[in-house]
Amino acid sequence: MEEEEEVVRRNGGEGGGGITAAMQSHQYVHLSAASVQGWRNYTSQAVQLLDLNRNILDSYVLDFFTEDLWSRLNPKWTAVLDKFSPGDLASFLQNGASIKQESAWPLSLLAFLAASHALSLPRKAVSSVNPLLHYLSQQVQTGSIKLNKPEYHEISRNVENKSEIEYRDENYLPDYSTAGQHKLLQHVFRRHLKPKKQHEVARLAIVAAQVARCVCDGVMVDVGLGQGHLSRLLAYGHDVRVVCLEAEDKFIDGARKFDHQLEKAVEKMTRKNTSLPLLPPGPRHAVCHLQPNMDPHTFTKLLLLMFPPVILLVMFFFYHIFSGVHYSITYLGMLAMMSVTRFSWQVITGVWPDLQSRGEVCGLLGLHTCGDLAPTLLRIFTSMPACQAVVSVGCCYMKLTTASEENPGFPMSNFVRCLPGHALSYESREVACHAVEMYTDRLSLGTDNLKVHCYCACLEEILVKHWPHHYHAGLRSVNNANHMDFSTYAKQAVSRLQDVVLPEADLTSEETLHNLTRWQQVVVYYSLRLLLAPVVEAVVLLDRLLFLHDNGLEGILFPAFDPQLSPRIHILVSVKPTNKL
Repeated sequence: MEEEEEVVRRNGGEGGGGITAAMQSHQYVHLSAASVQGWRNYTSQAVQLLDLNRNILDSYVLDFFTEDLWSRLNPKWTAVLDKFSPGDLASFLQNGASIKQESAWPLSLLAFLAASHALSLPRKAVSSVNPLLHYLSQQVQTGSIKLNKPEYHEISRNVENKSEIEYRDENYLPDYSTAGQHKLLQHVFRRHLKPKKQHEVARLAIVAAQVARCVCDGVMVDVGLGQGHLSRLLAYGHDVRVVCLEAEDKFIDGARKFDHQLEKAVEKMTRKNTSLPLLPPGPRHAVCHLQPNMDPHTFTKLLLLMFPPVILLVMFFFYHIFSGVHYSITYLGMLAMMSVTRFSWQVITGVWPDLQSRGEVCGLLGLHTCGDLAPTLLRIFTSMPACQAVVSVGCCYMKLTTASEENPGFPMSNFVRCLPGHALSYESREVACHAVEMYTDRLSLGTDNLKVHCYCACLEEILVKHWPHHYHAGLRSVNNANHMDFSTYAKQAVSRLQDVVLPEADLTSEETLHNLTRWQQVVVYYSLRLLLAPVVEAVVLLDRLLFLHDNGLEGILFPAFDPQLSPRIHILVSVKPTNKL
């Protein structure tokens, strides 16, 4: 494990240490020409750490017994880790927490712990948009950074007796540490939203609105909108013109339904209080499938296939409205609006009266865009002149295509692609989707809620023994499994596997009973994998910033969500500079 100790030494020395200190101080990443070498060093060290620990990373805790995963660990580590209580493990996962030590730890374990924490991106949510404003001030012409308050920002919760507008300082991102429905999202915007989604939508809308006003003439294209909760708040609550692209018709139908419900609710309020300002234009929706390797000509062909009646008007747009800027997402926005309104120029200008004065620019937006969709947005952003900004929160890293594919989701950058050992397995990308903070809370609660990991691993060993074709089978989720004995849990978990009848002898065998006593080792192993999860995510996200740098663009990455509510917390923002032309 000398290599691991070297990673820590280098991280604390020249090149790595400065970056780590800056991250801990500022809580965000701004990758620019001045800082790129430092972030390359950082990314290289993170890749090295992951490559050194593939034996842990490229495995599933489900296979703990079938593959004897405990034996993969350094015996000097297991001698220490075997004595850990759940509370000790919780401290182990928390950066800076102290752990009671009965004996000296091996240096390799200390190095593993220190390197894992040092090479994880900051995970404490920022309290304001100041990091974003600082970045925008360096990219956009002086005087463009301003906090225009939307006309229709917040309606009082007490809608039965009173409706009022409450303006807020948009620099502020509220602290959402309390449970339940927070007050930034008023009654009409809170409908159909659980607290987690409220938290994400409220915070990202503030960021996206600021970017839209600064560099996109108030126009954003929301890709993969789902039910349209973010677009709804951005359009009606922040007065941003939003075009929504979604691959599923059913989501478009649902989003339109919720838009209509909001408009009806506001109409009802307006009848009670005529002093309320007019509601801004709502989002416009269209079905669209974006591909990672989509070039401008293919993109235009897609538009014509989506909206065949508008070919002549498309030509009119191309040659008379946008003065030679032929291929952009903006056209898709125009056509998307045409698809849901009457086919005439009067309707278009009625939806966006200041369309021509805004210019032919827009921004791209994606909240928890799955797998390759986030990289696709970055590629469209870099290749389409009209796209002036991208605001992206990725998720589902395990669904990323890899280097064996054309235009892979990972790696994207030339630098990471050339790093030895940069490949990330499906298993490693999957664990990167889990939040350390959520599991730390479970560990703090004690033993009763932790034994399910062991139940799953014991059941997997029985299944593989008798039914090898059910290796890693999709088992039924069992509620309150921690309150059941193993036999009861196992029978419920396999109830959907029609050819499986678990032998009672295996459920109560001496081997199974012995394995069940090893539940704490299973929890330790899972915790070791989870400690590396933020490092995997750091490599994926920094690869995206480095890809933007390859294309002459700077980007910023900052934690905006509470990880106790939303595991994927980092917002990536990049804009095309106007002060460097």
